[in-house]
Amino acid sequence: MRSVIHRRHSLRRPGDVHLSPEGIELARRVGRSSGPFDRVVTSPKPRAVETAVAMGLAVDAEIPELGALPDPVARFLEREPPSTFGEFVRMVAEVVEVRECAEGLATLLAHQLTLVPEGGRLLVISHAGLVELGATGVAGERVARWGPTLGPLEGVRLDRDGARWGHAEVLRLGT
Repeated sequence: MRSVIHRRHSLRRPGDVHLSPEGIELARRVGRSSGPFDRVVTSPKPRAVETAVAMGLAVDAEIPELGALPDPVARFLEREPPSTFGEFVRMVAEVVEVRECAEGLATLLAHQLTLVPEGGRLLVISHAGLVELGATGVAGERVARWGPTLGPLEGVRLDRDGARWGHAEVLRLGT
């Protein structure tokens, strides 16, 4: 079995591309209790890379698909911003572009897990919406009961045994 921890980046000031001092401190705190990881991948955006570094980790790869939602999905989510995992589940079921995005993220995560050893752990750091959609693509309706969308540095843990996804859980700060 292999595990992926997929987290949203840490805190930043509105409109800033870099982490705030509070975001760096938060990432340091989370990093002290999160590792070790066999592979670390991030979006290429500075706030994602900086989150991994502040957690005390070296980034193995920056993956462009983790940096932004495809335009049709981003536009749809701007019109109907989801506030819960349940709303993501509904959107994946109802909107073909959102479903394709979620499935694509699940495929990306599955591929990245092939690059860690059996029993290994992968850390992925990306952005709001991408984490929730990836989790929905992997775990489907099971995520509907996970409540509100993720805050900074919150995330999900998704386990994969061979070709099958298994255990899935939300990771809230303070829980």
